[in-house]
Amino acid sequence: MKACFDTSALVAALLQHHPHHALAFPLLREVKSGTISGHLATHGLAELFATLTALPLKPRLHPPDVDRIIQQSILPYFTLIPQSAADYREALQLTVQQNLSSGAIYDALHLVAARSVGCTALYTLNLRHFRSLAPGDSIVASPGAVDL
Repeated sequence: MKACFDTSALVAALLQHHPHHALAFPLLREVKSGTISGHLATHGLAELFATLTALPLKPRLHPPDVDRIIQQSILPYFTLIPQSAADYREALQLTVQQNLSSGAIYDALHLVAARSVGCTALYTLNLRHFRSLAPGDSIVASPGAVDL
């Protein structure tokens, strides 16, 4: 199975104290074992770094800590999906077509990336956001098949 992951699913998988860690971590384990072919948009890599370094955790995750996590737990196991100017235009059009604003463009970038490489699943904990972008699209999935 070829699956793309958005930031919410990866954050939950990486942080043991996250409320949805038990749902997301098994997917990360399957990517590491090769059962799932894991993919991540290049935008998602930047978003993951930004999110992990901004979380109000105690102790805080500093940039070198987050870099180590990404270098050890993400980059060796996930194929990065490069995103072009055309991908950004497509994401913008998708967002406009659904009359969405603000951060919806970032979710659209994940969706465009997943579709571009033929992923059969895009794992997210933000189902409502992605279903607004792509109503009825079966690619949108939640870890543990829970409708969060």
